Amino acid sequence: MNHSSHMNYSYKDYIDSPEGLADSIAETLGCPVTIEDANHRIVSYSKHEKNVDEARTATIMRRKVPEHVINGLWKQGIMAKLFESDQPLIVKTIDSIGLGHRLAVSVRKNNEILGFIWAQTNDLSVTAEHLDEMKEAAQWVSHHLLRQQAKKKKTEENRKEFFWQLLTGSLQNQAEIKRLAKKFHMNLQGQLCVAVFEFTEEMSQAVERHAYYLTETLHQTRIVNRIFDDQQLILLVRTDNKEDANEMNQAFIREFTQKMKERLDFEDLKGAFGLIYDSPTLISDSYKQALKVLELKEQYSAGLENVDNYQDLGVYQFLNELSVLQKRENYKNAALTKIKAYDERNNSMLLETLKVFLEKNSNVHQAAAHMHIHTNTLNYRLKRIKEIGNVDFKDMNQKTMLYLDLLIYENEQEDL
Repeated sequence: MNHSSHMNYSYKDYIDSPEGLADSIAETLGCPVTIEDANHRIVSYSKHEKNVDEARTATIMRRKVPEHVINGLWKQGIMAKLFESDQPLIVKTIDSIGLGHRLAVSVRKNNEILGFIWAQTNDLSVTAEHLDEMKEAAQWVSHHLLRQQAKKKKTEENRKEFFWQLLTGSLQNQAEIKRLAKKFHMNLQGQLCVAVFEFTEEMSQAVERHAYYLTETLHQTRIVNRIFDDQQLILLVRTDNKEDANEMNQAFIREFTQKMKERLDFEDLKGAFGLIYDSPTLISDSYKQALKVLELKEQYSAGLENVDNYQDLGVYQFLNELSVLQKRENYKNAALTKIKAYDERNNSMLLETLKVFLEKNSNVHQAAAHMHIHTNTLNYRLKRIKEIGNVDFKDMNQKTMLYLDLLIYENEQEDL
């Protein structure tokens, strides 16, 4: 089989026609072909529809590869190999995701992934010539995708400027927001919030590529827009009015974080999102709130370890403001001052005991178990706390203030 000169000629004919490219590759290989962009959205697919498997059918119907198929390819190590190499890859059947035999290749510009070509080879005995044809096809598909990228680049810059206007709140005119949203094909209907991911690793091109890739392939939420800013990835997330936006956003934050850690071996990656609004004029508020969650998670890492939503900050939401107010008024909690002085004189742990007891909602058994002490020991310490600090554990107002002041005190000690 020697189609090289025919292929060169036919590819040139179809360089501006993705459908023609897919059909040309399919005709040469003798099997169905799908061309995808870097985020697994369909660019084109061939008309060759004989013995099509589940994965191909679902992809064509959705115009995007289903998430369970992408996850399955990652778990089998297929996607990692395609990201690492420009060589065609023979993929055996994976029944669990409805995928038959495939011949796949990544489409590149140097080290940048532009997309993928997948050929369904169930009825084909793959030869070295097929592999050569796939490599050649990838070069021509690369030309097509680069042309498409060039057309989109200027639009993307203007789109980013519009996104920054929304994030900073500098654009508040509803009619203008609607006009620009329509121009840049940004759906701002429904429930909107901002999610921010903060990376401790250097933001290399590989990190950005994987992060962008995941925002496009995880299906829990719809990403309206995204932008990288220093060590942060900022996303505008939309959910329909009938959906549980909080639950969906939380699931997205956690899955994105987990997959980035798994695939890039990250040790530390934090994500957070702000309140959910139904007006694009309030996107700037959601952005500030997401940043505040990240800031507070850094300050109060133990208490906020499992919190990624501004709504769930609870009392932590106001701690820094309360601390500033207390300093301005030279406020000191008299009970805590006395208990702290007693601890320093007697090398005791009454302050820590008080904090654990309050955190465990005044449950003696839970607090004792957490501190690995007997309940009798805990009760004795509580009795001393009552006496020394004149504390009434039945007074909810006093207990609330003690807890807030303990959190502020602990944070200030760590900053010293």
